[in-house]
Amino acid sequence: MRYLFLAIILLTLIVAGTYGYLGGTREPKVTLETTAAPLYLAGQAFHGSVRGDQFGQLFRQAKDAQGRLHGDLANLYLNDPEAAHDTIQAFIGLALADTSRPLPAGFRYRVVPAGQRVVAARLAGVSYLLSPNKLYPAAFEVIKKQQLKPRGDFYLERFGAGEESEVWVGVR
Repeated sequence: MRYLFLAIILLTLIVAGTYGYLGGTREPKVTLETTAAPLYLAGQAFHGSVRGDQFGQLFRQAKDAQGRLHGDLANLYLNDPEAAHDTIQAFIGLALADTSRPLPAGFRYRVVPAGQRVVAARLAGVSYLLSPNKLYPAAFEVIKKQQLKPRGDFYLERFGAGEESEVWVGVR
């Protein structure tokens, strides 16, 4: 019995240490802003279940193209998956500063125009595995506190170098 207690304590310390190492104790910074410049995305459109194999394949293809195109992983969701019962419309790919490079087969450009009113939540030093679960609640908390209305058709995730992550939630 005593070994079981020690094993539980050790496992708890390992989990807590891993969570801290991945940046789980950091809090996002959230602002209401209007985007000043257009954002250029290169990737592929997706419509279907988030549980499907194709959804994961698009992420892997974007990650593979990242070295060639030199951009941040970025996903633009065009509907609320909770309201659509896990069926999403999305554009999965990369945010690019340089659009002069040739795109991989199946990729195309999509422009997010300037002037988007968004609640932007940002984190630095947090693994992309943890950041969405910290960024979305923080953004929606600000939306609720400021009594804003989410658009429901604009959610952008961006995962940059150095474990910098951000989420934009479009608001009216």
